[in-house]
Amino acid sequence: MSQGYIQEIFSSFQGEGSSIEGSCYGLRQIFLRFSGCPLALGIHGTKGCIWCDSPKAKGKNPKYYLVETKAGSRKFEKFENPMTVNDVVKSLIGLTTNDLHSISLTGGEPLYQPQFAEEIISALKERDYRIFLETAYCDDLKYLERISQMIDFACVDVKDNSSGASLEWEKLVNLEINMCEILKNAGVKVFAKTVITKSSKYADFEKIAELCGDIEIPLAIQIVTPPKKSDILPPTREQINDISEIAAKYLAPEKIGLSVQMHKCIDIL
Repeated sequence: MSQGYIQEIFSSFQGEGSSIEGSCYGLRQIFLRFSGCPLALGIHGTKGCIWCDSPKAKGKNPKYYLVETKAGSRKFEKFENPMTVNDVVKSLIGLTTNDLHSISLTGGEPLYQPQFAEEIISALKERDYRIFLETAYCDDLKYLERISQMIDFACVDVKDNSSGASLEWEKLVNLEINMCEILKNAGVKVFAKTVITKSSKYADFEKIAELCGDIEIPLAIQIVTPPKKSDILPPTREQINDISEIAAKYLAPEKIGLSVQMHKCIDIL
């Protein structure tokens, strides 16, 4: 049984997505935040998204991980990495509540530790937990095909060019759309999420919307929540309206949704 590196484990409510199919927006989840993001570590020539909201999870091997002591308490215990799969499952069981909908595998990038993630997913499915995968990068598509059979819901973060996630932006987007298609073909309720900023270009967004339309994947348009002391600005109301209409050139209205980070608006984890 493998070991891996986790940043934190806590219980909260899914704060991203929309009313589109596949989204778990507003539902109780336990968040299992994996460490390590290949985009932040330079696989596409940058330091990842300039608006990253989980910068502590960028690194590969943090010395410690945090586990919430009680669901919703916002109090944590610190433990030394790496974790075993049994450690993870035990922590998740301890945070399980009657209103739990699913386990969110997030990051960082959960698929950056493929064997560890697969063993965790398998162990959780044996215990009848539902799995929500949030991912942005997996270059081993055969691996993704295999684990997709165990995933219930998924959000693929299709990077807008303004994110700064890649020097080969179109190559990255095409990979992320391929990931969406693999998940969809496996029967996963999957949607794409694109974070937009004031710097987002209509032509770039239209490329994403067209690719989502080609495979009929719902698209959540997420308004950026700028980091503190940042020059990043959210899109204007005019941009939001225009971008939604651009999406409607390729997707049915029920496959388009606006998203804000609800957990930040109401100050929960």
